[in-house]
Amino acid sequence: MKCLKQILRCAVFLAGLVLILTVLHPIFAPKNNSEGSGIEDVSANGILSEKKNSIDVLVLGDSLSHTAISPMMLYKDYGITSYLCGSYGQYMYDTLRYLEQAFENQSPKIVLLETDTLYRRFNVTDAIASSIQCEFPVFRYHDRWKDITASDFKGDINYTCINDYKGYRGKDIVNGIPNPQYMVPTDKIDDISTLNQYYMNEIVKFCKEKNAELILVSTPSVLNCNYERHNGIQEIADKYGLEYVDMNLLAEEVPIDWEKDTRDKGDHLNHEGAKKVTSYLGKYLEDKNVLTDHRGDKEYAQWDDSLAIYMEKIETVFVGTNE
Repeated sequence: MKCLKQILRCAVFLAGLVLILTVLHPIFAPKNNSEGSGIEDVSANGILSEKKNSIDVLVLGDSLSHTAISPMMLYKDYGITSYLCGSYGQYMYDTLRYLEQAFENQSPKIVLLETDTLYRRFNVTDAIASSIQCEFPVFRYHDRWKDITASDFKGDINYTCINDYKGYRGKDIVNGIPNPQYMVPTDKIDDISTLNQYYMNEIVKFCKEKNAELILVSTPSVLNCNYERHNGIQEIADKYGLEYVDMNLLAEEVPIDWEKDTRDKGDHLNHEGAKKVTSYLGKYLEDKNVLTDHRGDKEYAQWDDSLAIYMEKIETVFVGTNE
């Protein structure tokens, strides 16, 4: 009997806690996706302001993705509308979250996953904490308490922050390295952790449910790519029947000059390197014959406005220190 009472007390306590968190949810959640709203990763969350069902290609991954692929170049040269929901140090549980969030308002035909995140290790506690933060934003945005105003209690959300670079974070910095021989053929495999494989399975399953083609992409990186990892990713691609594009093995098609095209000695590409990756990727996507060229379509006039801003500032915005 005493044990039953304790269980009931715990149940009542937990029910009350969930009720309180549910009430706090609309108050603490940012009401905009601008930097001033307190939302995390403004660049990746810029997709929240894009017109409904206007994004045809979604890109996910860590910093290798958003420094190597330029959505505005894809639009300028091919009319492809894409968005980069890449973020610094993105773990696979983050990747799944950004994927699910993007599909709340978009229906991309193709999802590109930059594979470096497959080798970012984490523990179960981190994944559980992230899941709780997603369900109850008060934990993720508890620091907003000092900025809460009367309008926060209304719960009205209005995402207005348009990212004119569509998630791209390029730099013109040149910090090179003598052209390395880092993709040495081997039969060895760098195994992907069980947790990462679990999230990979969830991502594959989600994309299938949404009829989106998932493609694995490894952008050039001396410090993060090698043949053992290539074999590990190819194993995953074969398991799920996915296309895998490893640009580290495409020296002729993506002619990276490591003395000029990297911003941090082979870790990330600079803008010149990103142009080479994007050029190859644009042709690759065009050849799939499933994407629409939106150039000249009045429904995509905002993209033309963003392109004009991108082209005007391209020589100055991408110059700065590494982040």
